[in-house]
Amino acid sequence: MALSTAEKARWAEIDSIVAEHKAKLKSATTHETLKDFAEEQGFMNENDFGKYKFSLKKIAVSYEDLRAQTFEAQDKERAEALESLASDAPAVMLWTGAVEGDNGEGSFAICNSEDDAIWYGRFFDGDKIRVAGDLISAEQSVAEKAVWIASKAFEAAGHKQGRLYLHSTCPALDEHELRAQGARFGVAVDIEVNEDLRAVTMAEVPGFKKWQDNNLAELVEADTDE
Repeated sequence: MALSTAEKARWAEIDSIVAEHKAKLKSATTHETLKDFAEEQGFMNENDFGKYKFSLKKIAVSYEDLRAQTFEAQDKERAEALESLASDAPAVMLWTGAVEGDNGEGSFAICNSEDDAIWYGRFFDGDKIRVAGDLISAEQSVAEKAVWIASKAFEAAGHKQGRLYLHSTCPALDEHELRAQGARFGVAVDIEVNEDLRAVTMAEVPGFKKWQDNNLAELVEADTDE
């Protein structure tokens, strides 16, 4: 569809403004600086913000890359801060496992220290991490679910932060991503890879259990011997 005269004029106007402030925009170290500039210029709306981001690319500034770098730096800072949690900080211990079938279906399980299933069943088709037939991605998906469950458990128990001791049989987990996700939720993540198959065995059991069917606060321990 051809652009209207008004649209062409707006594109040109935004290009001109970005070019005029090129030095300032290229010196931005976080995407927040670019957002603030957009606010000042009236670009923070559905019609203009996309144009603005495209105009930034013309001066070799990527809003999306800078945004990702900003969040990565923030995650790193949070993760480092969480590492200083006391040894007796509230803790949750979870075991995770996944299985993949020849038919493209997969299942997962999250268990507690008593071998009880906290959450298990088939992966949903819309799972954002798991790729059908790929066991490593399935293990990553259930591990990330465990980080989220731990955050909900700390919240239910009235804690803003806590430590998750995550047990998995998968040596190929993206530990950096798990710790980054934990940092966003206020959860310090300690990962132990071992041969404990309790969660894998549960993942093979027919049926399901919803995470909502638990008193998540009961997962939180006042201290741990780990």
